[in-house]
Amino acid sequence: MAEFEPRRAFEHLDKLAYEIGPRLAGTRGDGMAADYIRKQFESYGLKTRVQEFEFVDRAVRAKVTACILAAAFITFLFLPPEPSLLVWALVLVVWRSLGWLMPKRKSQNVIGALGERESKKGAAITAHYDSAPCMVSYELHLFVKFTFAPALVFITLALALRAFGLLSAWPVAWGILAIVFMPVCVGMFVAASSRRVSPGADDNASGVVVMLEAARVAAESPPADATLTFVALGAEEQGLVGARKLVASKALPKDTMVLNLDMVGAGSQAYVIEGNGVFRRRRTSPELNERLANCVKSVGLNPKFWWAALAGYDHIPFVRAKMRATTFSINAPDQDKLGNFIARAFALPNAKTIGYPHIHTLEDTPERIELTNIERSGAVVLEFIKTILPARQNSDGGG
Repeated sequence: MAEFEPRRAFEHLDKLAYEIGPRLAGTRGDGMAADYIRKQFESYGLKTRVQEFEFVDRAVRAKVTACILAAAFITFLFLPPEPSLLVWALVLVVWRSLGWLMPKRKSQNVIGALGERESKKGAAITAHYDSAPCMVSYELHLFVKFTFAPALVFITLALALRAFGLLSAWPVAWGILAIVFMPVCVGMFVAASSRRVSPGADDNASGVVVMLEAARVAAESPPADATLTFVALGAEEQGLVGARKLVASKALPKDTMVLNLDMVGAGSQAYVIEGNGVFRRRRTSPELNERLANCVKSVGLNPKFWWAALAGYDHIPFVRAKMRATTFSINAPDQDKLGNFIARAFALPNAKTIGYPHIHTLEDTPERIELTNIERSGAVVLEFIKTILPARQNSDGGG
């Protein structure tokens, strides 16, 4: 059986993060990365296919949202009560329909499979290959994230009360609402206006290259009575679009156990993502997490469980579909004041925010990736595959 070679993985990393560079979903770089991954899968002998899909650019949608909501809100200072409520209702419907109304971009998932495709038993290794626009300000991002939905609720409530004659002195009330809502709209527009795109070495070329090298190794001893699938997911930074499209297509059997790799190249602490969200929470499979934690321990790492309060990962659409899925990550164990506050305020003991300081910046380059992390992540993935699909060791009839 072949061995995992971290230097091979690093060659892939240089190709993705340096030669191809920024990989914003729907752009030329995104397509070049997908084509490169496809060719690697094919060279390993995997049954390879490309799943194309369309999506609305997240930044463009955010700017359109900011403009239409702000414009509608300004008109409420001059419109009578009942028309204001009606206009607001229509604007909210349009906002929720932007995914259908706006022009689409195209991206793709690259899927490579080993073993029996029709088998109900299987495992999948996933990693997203697109990179994100550079973040203007993390503080601005958090401000918009936490104030946007409450602001919509308060505006809706105020307009309803006004329409029913229960709210007087509307100019004063409008002014109070404007103090919060207009900065939210401006902040949303500014946050979505960056034209720079991260080279995405850790987020998430690191996960992709570990997956690629693991696929090469696994291809030397494919499972005899199960399916082992490797999926390079597109448009993760656009709202987990690739993962959602993959789940909707039912390309993976329902019983497939999914291990997602995201940011495994920098930092010193191994994490198993046990859940996501603060108000809308999604918990990953405890059984699968325990298996993954044991795999991490077997390669000499000390795993910790991480409740990702503010981050989304590609395992989430699988969890929503009642599939067993989780994410493995390596990150910085630095002091996390915001994570500690969320843990106390919302009773989430393992809550943590991302500690890697170069995420979504031009500084997320291959120089910051540690060869040891790539090697250990590869060992974790291969151990996970062996644990989930032990039959793969017996494909030649041996013990």
